[in-house]
Amino acid sequence: MTTAVEPTIDPAKELLRRYKQDFPYFARERIKIQTKKGDLIAFRFNEDQTILEAIEKDILSRGRLLRMVILKARRRGVSTHRIAKNYHRTIFKFNRYAYHVTHEPDSKDFLFSMTKRMHANNPCRPKELYNSKSILEFNTKDRTGMDSAIRVGAAGKDHLGSGQLIHYLHLSELAKYPRHAEAKLLTSLLQCVPRDPDSEVAVESTAAGLGGEFYEWFWSARFFYEVYLHKGKPVFRVTIRPDADAENEYAAIFIPWFTNSEYQMDPEPGFKRTTVDHPVYGNEAEMVKLYAINDRHLKWRRVMIANECKGKPEVFRQEYPSNPEEAFLATGRPVFTPINAVLARKKALEKAQREKDPRKFYTCMFSTGQWIATTPERGDTDSILQVWEEPRQGAHYVVSADVAEGLEKGDWDSVDVLEQLTGRQVAHWHGHTAPDQLAVLLYHIGHRYNVACVAPERNNHGLTTVSKLFTDLNYPNLYVEEVDDPPHKKRKRYGWHTTSANKPLAVDGMAADFRAAAANINCVETLGEMLSFKHENDGSMGAESGRFDDRVMSFAIGNHVRKTLALPSSSPAVAVPSGSPVPATPTTPSMAGFT
Repeated sequence: MTTAVEPTIDPAKELLRRYKQDFPYFARERIKIQTKKGDLIAFRFNEDQTILEAIEKDILSRGRLLRMVILKARRRGVSTHRIAKNYHRTIFKFNRYAYHVTHEPDSKDFLFSMTKRMHANNPCRPKELYNSKSILEFNTKDRTGMDSAIRVGAAGKDHLGSGQLIHYLHLSELAKYPRHAEAKLLTSLLQCVPRDPDSEVAVESTAAGLGGEFYEWFWSARFFYEVYLHKGKPVFRVTIRPDADAENEYAAIFIPWFTNSEYQMDPEPGFKRTTVDHPVYGNEAEMVKLYAINDRHLKWRRVMIANECKGKPEVFRQEYPSNPEEAFLATGRPVFTPINAVLARKKALEKAQREKDPRKFYTCMFSTGQWIATTPERGDTDSILQVWEEPRQGAHYVVSADVAEGLEKGDWDSVDVLEQLTGRQVAHWHGHTAPDQLAVLLYHIGHRYNVACVAPERNNHGLTTVSKLFTDLNYPNLYVEEVDDPPHKKRKRYGWHTTSANKPLAVDGMAADFRAAAANINCVETLGEMLSFKHENDGSMGAESGRFDDRVMSFAIGNHVRKTLALPSSSPAVAVPSGSPVPATPTTPSMAGFT
């Protein structure tokens, strides 16, 4: 009888296999990093590095490429994590090439010294062929080694890295790259990264004011990973930005300052949280509610503001942001204040949507006016009517629209439905459509909401929308303005005309009404636009570079219009049932309102 023999396991090979497959284990056992005191210690992940590992696994598990734009607080080891990970990849995989790019030569040398320190203190390192100021190549003279390499470079050259093969691209502190070189540099580098499952683009930076490639890259990413505290521990949630290009595969990752256990200090006896807008520390009680932080976080924050940030809270917000909006708002003058009130409403709505979404969703059959209940795929609400309140018998409504100036500008059409008496946002639509088709949509939304007063913006392409509603569709309740027609006449103008005079009135009115009744705004994306809507130096107001304000304007128009209308003495018409067709034989009223 033959006895089966158990295969012999080679401990050395088994350990090498684990090193190769388990990066966190390899980091603890074989990578050395330098502490702030200058000591060499084993690389054990902190909270932010641990959560980054989890986010990467989530991205890969969903079948997407690793394409990440990371907004972080200062000194959290994100660069260290990327450097160690790329070192691990290139020493265990054949023919792999990593490239680290920094904003200045000194930073380049500092980052590369980290790589070389890891390599020098790794007892199982591969053979190296080159070890210079800009390249560490793992190979042999006869080219039979790993044939992998790590390169470094500093921003400044327009075509840095051009023609090279880069599997793992790490752009460190992108927000600080020279503005004149950003676009060409990124174009050059990104073409070098293959669309391969074993590839990565990792962009990480603290904020550095408004605009620039990092700012626009972060806000255009389709997938948003937000790290936050849950029962004192960092966790993350992922959402899909409905305004982003459906083909965009980048993940914007935000890591706040308070997920770091080191960013805490014991408060003194009698420590009290500020409960009003303190001129330096702000409303700390509100911060505790928003971010689930404690007095030890607040004490550390106070010390940092007073000392490291020279008493300037805007510097702290930029270097140690609590949310992505305030990181970039640090140097701006927001229109909608206090910012914390906007953030609080936004956070409350996001929580409600996660727990039990109060919205209903409908798509419109333009040819018939029928509204079909739907469920947005992956949370994408573009071209879908979001409804918080169905039309009520006897209620009066205003339907307002900001009409896109044209697809070449990247603008969106935005439609809001507000209850006329209260200003409460009861429905919202956002998407791209032709101006004449937008008119058909407004016709159906208006009828759905008790033949509401429809007030589309008539600037630019909006004139086509208003003309279609007035002439072809004969909508019975179109907003009309009376303007002076010298010497002694009045002339009607259909639709809303945005001017340099009435835009501040509408926006300021929206801001004042929000401060009085924040719960009137139900759309998370509207609140997001409010956070990036700011005063310009020339006295105008609008969205920051790279952001949109379509939702702000559609709401502001509707909110202003509703207060200029008298409530009808009789009850409004009942909403037209689903399936009511567009008039087949339109009438042709006077075109006096369109001169």
